[in-house]
Amino acid sequence: MSTIAIFSLLIGSLLGGRFRVFILPPAIVLGAALIGGMSAWQGQGPAHTVGMILLFATVLQLGYFCGAILSRARVVGYRGKAAPSFDGSSLS
Repeated sequence: MSTIAIFSLLIGSLLGGRFRVFILPPAIVLGAALIGGMSAWQGQGPAHTVGMILLFATVLQLGYFCGAILSRARVVGYRGKAAPSFDGSSLS
């Protein structure tokens, strides 16, 4: 289960840093389908499968939130700086 938690945190942070639209519902549905299929293939019980899907969805949302916050902080840090001029002249 720790592998699912780590990978869902990483996937969530990538999605949060990249997409501005709400991408979580399709990602959760796709991940739940993949986890459900893999659990059925491995012969896991339904309680274990539901637990893994809930863990995946929760940690994915946490990673999305952290990735979005880090992305916004990075943008705000660059927003205040003026772009350098290639010819050495200044606009002021």
